Amino acid sequence: MSILIIAALANSLDTVAPEEIVYLPEGEHEITPFVDGKPKKVTVRVPASKGAEIAASLQSALSVRERSNVRPWFDFEHKAGVASALPKSFRYEPGRGVVAAVEWTGAGKAAIEGKDFSYFSPTFLMSKDGIPDGLPLRGPLGALVNEPAFREIPRIAASDAVDPTEETNAMSQLLILASCGLLTQAEAALPNAAELASQRVAAMNGQSDKLKEIEAKISGLEKERDDAKAEVERMKTEASDARKLRAKALVEAAQADGRIAAKDEATAGKYRSRIEAGDTFAEEVLAGLQKLHTDLNKPIIQAGATVRTPGTVDAKAQALIAAGEAKDIDEARGLVFASDASAYSEYLASLK
Repeated sequence: MSILIIAALANSLDTVAPEEIVYLPEGEHEITPFVDGKPKKVTVRVPASKGAEIAASLQSALSVRERSNVRPWFDFEHKAGVASALPKSFRYEPGRGVVAAVEWTGAGKAAIEGKDFSYFSPTFLMSKDGIPDGLPLRGPLGALVNEPAFREIPRIAASDAVDPTEETNAMSQLLILASCGLLTQAEAALPNAAELASQRVAAMNGQSDKLKEIEAKISGLEKERDDAKAEVERMKTEASDARKLRAKALVEAAQADGRIAAKDEATAGKYRSRIEAGDTFAEEVLAGLQKLHTDLNKPIIQAGATVRTPGTVDAKAQALIAAGEAKDIDEARGLVFASDASAYSEYLASLK
């Protein structure tokens, strides 16, 4: 970003008002201008290798100023009062620097030829590396002065810093607005530049309100999305719980009617797992399993039947062991005898 140099370099003038003046001398010069409203030592660099480029940038800036309805001008002592001259063009002259063609006003010509003022001091923009790169968008572009800071520099010196005027301060503010993108360089030179910048700030505030409204809508949509996701997860959990209950009920029914042995937890667990996962084929297989120990609760010895032999009792007992409902033959026989009160006595009688 460029800085505004006010009352920077002072060029001595002859007693006859010249058609051209050295606006920026070639070389490197330490001066004490006002920078951001405060005196500050800076070094101005106008190397011969960049002389033509610097002159071109000043000419471009001058053309912008000339297109506005306020003419570019020089004043007296940087006070933004009476015009001393009108700058017409800039060019680079090797060995001298950037030269400005000027048209002197009556007051300016009289001040020079009457020896009221002996030096010229420009106002310009300068980059951080000390290279001049433009002109201010408002206010005078230089001034006739009498007090150069370095009298030992022949034909050019830095003038002592003086307070900038209110107009210069306003110009600095508009330069800031231009650097922020609120105004173009040409717009900043217009008389209504401040009003235009204010309108654009108001428009930006309106856009900010719209942006906040859009952000609020987005936030609402995100909440609806999160609520929907939570509802989906809840429904998934309910469905999973329902499948678990169904699997448990189907397996318990299979164990109750003998399709799965009551103590065969390995088989029961496999069916529960498959049915919980939604495997309908596993349900079909479970429903079609053969009942291995049906009617074990009926009496072994029916009324009017012949006494069963030990082999018949033991066959029933072995079936209970195979079904996992008894650990050994004795426990199995006990279950058989428990199904019929007379089975045990008839069993003992058959052994005699």
